[in-house]
Amino acid sequence: MRAAAVIAVLVCWVAAAGNAGAAETRLYVRSRYLMGTPIEIKARGADEAATQAAINAAYEEIARLERLMSHWRQDSQVAQVNAQAGKTPVKVAPEVLDVIERALGVSRMTGGAFDITMQVVGAIWGIDGQHPRVPPKADIREALRHVGYRHVHVNMAAHTVYLDEPGVQIGLGGIAKGYAVDRAVAKLREHGIRSAVVNAGGDMALLGPDGNRPWRVGVKDPRHPERTLGWFEATDVTVHTSGDYERSIVVGGKRYHHILDPKDGYPARSARSVTVVTPDGTLGDALSTGIFVLGPSKGRRLIESLPNVEAVIVEAGGKIVVSRGLARRIHLTP
Repeated sequence: MRAAAVIAVLVCWVAAAGNAGAAETRLYVRSRYLMGTPIEIKARGADEAATQAAINAAYEEIARLERLMSHWRQDSQVAQVNAQAGKTPVKVAPEVLDVIERALGVSRMTGGAFDITMQVVGAIWGIDGQHPRVPPKADIREALRHVGYRHVHVNMAAHTVYLDEPGVQIGLGGIAKGYAVDRAVAKLREHGIRSAVVNAGGDMALLGPDGNRPWRVGVKDPRHPERTLGWFEATDVTVHTSGDYERSIVVGGKRYHHILDPKDGYPARSARSVTVVTPDGTLGDALSTGIFVLGPSKGRRLIESLPNVEAVIVEAGGKIVVSRGLARRIHLTP
């Protein structure tokens, strides 16, 4: 799972004059550590017990999805799929089936730049763990033999997932948090919440407006996190960032990070960060990684071919690339 990333929502919970609904509500803030990151939920409600119950339901949903999808848990369904690689299909819950099928769709969309079978390559780098290293080229070449999203077979009718050869492993860290924030927002809605933020590190969902106005979203500078590159206003969207700096090591003066290119098994080099804005958190989470690997030129073309998807890409040299729709709304810092 990606660590805390480069977006910040500048939350201004202001009850504007003439907005009686906002004036009668209070802000409730909670935080729990799930899916490998602190997840903060801020929700506004008129009744404390009802609002806290809504927040509890959102956290319970995230925890349930973590139990199903975390490859770190031996009892998860993803771990079971990995254990049966090359042996037999594994029946999984509809949620797991949905996330894996959607991940494969993004793999096809990005020409393999997003690939959940990169788990085996990520493991030998260890940048997500306690002992990161630059592995020998021979180890990377060997691991890449087991990479390829076409090794993953989803049978929607039978509710099964099958990895077609031994050694293939999947990890949903690049898409599961986006799905989780989508589901958390759905739970908040079910409980009557109309204004909230779910912040899972680099994956954030904004529910409703901030009082009587849109949210203001600041995009941070990946090399100077105390600064913002610019800001824009949005309502009822999710915002997802992949960056090269939160989980990285420096060896011989060179930065190596956790976003690996399936073509060669090394960290992608053409971007510093990618922020994707879309109502669909599952898609946005996977796209932020896929576009980071694709690079600014191909990534921007892909974004602009998709409905209701925008992006801010910071190139390796620091140039800021903004998709056409968002360019009309973003205010870049001089």
